[in-house]
Amino acid sequence: MNDREIIRFNVLRNALYHTARRRWLERANRICNLLVILLGTAVVADLAARAGAGALYIGGAVAFIGALQLVLDFGRQARDHQILQRDYYVLLSEIEKLADPTEADLAHWRGRMFEITAEEPPTLRAIDAKAYNDALDAVEVYDQGERLVVPFLHRIAGSFLSFDGHTYRKVSEAQAG
Repeated sequence: MNDREIIRFNVLRNALYHTARRRWLERANRICNLLVILLGTAVVADLAARAGAGALYIGGAVAFIGALQLVLDFGRQARDHQILQRDYYVLLSEIEKLADPTEADLAHWRGRMFEITAEEPPTLRAIDAKAYNDALDAVEVYDQGERLVVPFLHRIAGSFLSFDGHTYRKVSEAQAG
């Protein structure tokens, strides 16, 4: 793989990572908004009272979800990832426009990639590993052995936990022993 392909792959992986994060955060924001509205209705309070759950529990749930939304600010985080996603796709379009880049072009792209990376929040490694696999699938150059093995727990909790220190092995390495 030459320098252009390496830069292109990493830019694509980063764009896919931020797409995944943006989508998850937008979904979390919508769900929290829905729950705050639904749990705050008189109908839910009446149903809860009939089921034996007092208004105190419903009020606590509304307060908890509202506090989560205020503190974690899913909407802002989604917008941050949307901006990063856009920046990576703009860079990817620059890379695609030049069929025969010079060393100066490669240096510019590498530098721009690092500039965008400097604006990123801490990486969630399981989501990054999935983005790596998605980028491999998108470029259709690599065999399946190059994909990373993402454990089930990491796929489930990867949007909340960073899994720092975990080494994601390639499928070919896992099959070898």
